[in-house]
Amino acid sequence: MNLGDRDGMRRVLPLLAVFCFISLAACVGTSNTDPTGIHPASQLDYLDRQRVELQSCLARYEGTQIERIGNSVCITIGCDSLFESNSDRMRLASRTAIDTVADVLKKYPETNVRVDVHTDCIRSEEENLALSELQAWVIKKVLVDNGVTSSRVAARGWGESKPVLSNANEEGRRANRRVTITLMQKKS
Repeated sequence: MNLGDRDGMRRVLPLLAVFCFISLAACVGTSNTDPTGIHPASQLDYLDRQRVELQSCLARYEGTQIERIGNSVCITIGCDSLFESNSDRMRLASRTAIDTVADVLKKYPETNVRVDVHTDCIRSEEENLALSELQAWVIKKVLVDNGVTSSRVAARGWGESKPVLSNANEEGRRANRRVTITLMQKKS
């Protein structure tokens, strides 16, 4: 068979196309793999997919931290950015962060949510506990109002009982005024 003539080309082209297709398919299957041959996207489990999506969506909110801790994903947001000072009134500009969390949670119905709110020690212990309970309830309400099923969301205020830094200075008190939203996959 002479590759220069038309009939020969007509017979070879389909074979060449099949060869190219198989070669490309083999390249696609191996180009983004680790040494075990597994594609990286398939390595992300249910919670990691949520973590990655939340990191992408919440990156614009200063001071927001998202991390995988064991079998959960923890989102930490400073209360100062979410709520008006010593209030359960959510700032309109930052409410979109909680709206964004709700949007992601709706895509993952097998995720339960725990909202924990913490305060500093400036006011009385009773006032701080009451304030944190109200703020936790407000966050749960925003999540539910945005379509997250109420039974998936638990909310609790801790007041000043679980500081992460000393309350002796403003930097420590600011760190202690925080919201932690923990995502956990439902148990089968």
